[in-house]
Amino acid sequence: MCNFSIQSSLKEDNSTQTKSSRYLFLQRVFFVLIIFCIFLSPAISLAECQCAYKTVLIIHSYSSTDKWTANTNRAITETFAAQAPSVQLRFEYMDSKNFSDKSYLSSLALMYANKYAYEPPDGIITTDYNALRFMETYGADIFPDVPVVASSVNNAKKPSPHSNIRSIIAERADHLGTISQAIQMRPNLRTLHIIGDNSPACNSLMQEIKKIADVIPPSVTLNFTPALTLEEMKFFVSTRRKNEMIYLLPHFKTSDNTFYTQGDIEKELAEVSTVPILVSWSFQLETGVVGGRVLSAYNLGRQAAFSLIRLLEGQPVIPLQVDANIHKSVYDYPRLVSYDIDPDTLPKEASFINRPESFFIQHYKVIVPSIVIITILSLILFLTYNNLQKEIILRQNKERIIVLDKELIETQKVIVSTLGEVIEARSQETGGHVQRVAKISRFLGEHIGMKEKDLDLLETASPMHDVGKIGIPEAILHKPGKLTVEEFEIIKTHTSIGRDILDGSSKELLNVACEIAYQHHERWDGKGYPNGLKENDISIFARITMLADVYDALCSKRCYKEAWPQHRVFSYIKSERAKAFDPQLVDIFLSHEQDIRNIREQYSDIKDPLTTA
Repeated sequence: MCNFSIQSSLKEDNSTQTKSSRYLFLQRVFFVLIIFCIFLSPAISLAECQCAYKTVLIIHSYSSTDKWTANTNRAITETFAAQAPSVQLRFEYMDSKNFSDKSYLSSLALMYANKYAYEPPDGIITTDYNALRFMETYGADIFPDVPVVASSVNNAKKPSPHSNIRSIIAERADHLGTISQAIQMRPNLRTLHIIGDNSPACNSLMQEIKKIADVIPPSVTLNFTPALTLEEMKFFVSTRRKNEMIYLLPHFKTSDNTFYTQGDIEKELAEVSTVPILVSWSFQLETGVVGGRVLSAYNLGRQAAFSLIRLLEGQPVIPLQVDANIHKSVYDYPRLVSYDIDPDTLPKEASFINRPESFFIQHYKVIVPSIVIITILSLILFLTYNNLQKEIILRQNKERIIVLDKELIETQKVIVSTLGEVIEARSQETGGHVQRVAKISRFLGEHIGMKEKDLDLLETASPMHDVGKIGIPEAILHKPGKLTVEEFEIIKTHTSIGRDILDGSSKELLNVACEIAYQHHERWDGKGYPNGLKENDISIFARITMLADVYDALCSKRCYKEAWPQHRVFSYIKSERAKAFDPQLVDIFLSHEQDIRNIREQYSDIKDPLTTA
């Protein structure tokens, strides 16, 4: 008892120490996790909030109705929404196309200074040249130390390292690309007229084109037209010849100082021009001009937004971005056709606007569902046809199998019947006994309501009832007198011999034949052999065969007896009702006495006068 107490105490101490160790371990893990979270949370917050709660000011050179400005603004807004959604955007429109004098700009600077004195932006994007000039003049005083990204700048130069303008995205038109494609479209081109206004921006573009003049094929002359009024320009473009083309630079004021909104001049000239008009800015499209290697305001705005996001995140940007623009070859398909220009002469990457939709594109909402429905229906028809073919083959095979089954069943019937006749012949019984037993058995089975399948089994298997007699000596089988007790015991074994012969088969016919051979001498009252079965314990097949066998045997002459008259046989069967025979079968048998007589007469091979008495 003492040892047991000591061991129990030791176990409890060990368990307590184990629990204490686990508790201390969990405390340490929990403490480490708390310290980790304390140090990690500022880093996470800093990473998440590095660009959050910031304000970006976008200063546009032109008005909000300007198409180029609108596309640029859309690109900036969508890029910030996708890349830095927490940044708040504010917008200013200088409208410098309408107002550009110094007094207006200085008053605008004063307004911005007052407006953003207490909430200065964290970053600024300017679009187009005038906004950049404004920031170069007033930006350091209004927005000191605020990083600026300038976009869409013509004739751009690298910003001063001491300026808060950190990056300038140059707006460089692909003049050479547009002119090269013009020559490609019109191999017989001789003169390309460059039309612009007297604005500084347009003069800068003229200088860019002059710099590439030496790479233009000598067969093409570049004609730089002076500034004209709208009517003068319309007359000029309406009198050009087929070997000439127009390259229209973007401008909004004519030589008479008349201002036109964006796209107006392009539309006016395109309506009367006898030659194609080329352009290099996307906002000039959709006006009737042919097109060209155009600049995209959207791509410029997106590049500006990406650059400022990098600056706000503390990452460096390129001070002068000259390769940021993405040019696209875009042409107005109907205008090309109107000037007999084959679209296939253009580069493969060229895209077309206003191209007539094909019949499929025009009706794809109807065609596609129709194709899908037709395909599904075709597939259904194919599968249906295929299944029908398979069903036909299966039906044909089934019919062949049925024929083979019938042939096999008939063969089995013939074999069984022949075997019964062989046994009958060996027993020297009256000819046709097994056929009569089979027919009478079927007759009785029909009148107790057996199924057709069971009737066929009964009729086929019943001739095998005495198959076991093949194992009985002939001396006993053919003995003319009464058998001794010992001889009768030997005769009784033919039921067991029959079972042994027929047992073990998987065929239903042989199994039924086995039951009949083994039980056809069992009696309703239990006094039969070999097992003394009684009433419904005896197979219905055996009970029917027994009655048919006894009836035909008594009516037939045997080596050990004479044939009984029919009336005596029926009297005997009546007397054995519920003794030897199933009472229900006896009632049917007696109520159809004449039918039974007819069956026996029909299948009698030997006409014995006694059998018909």
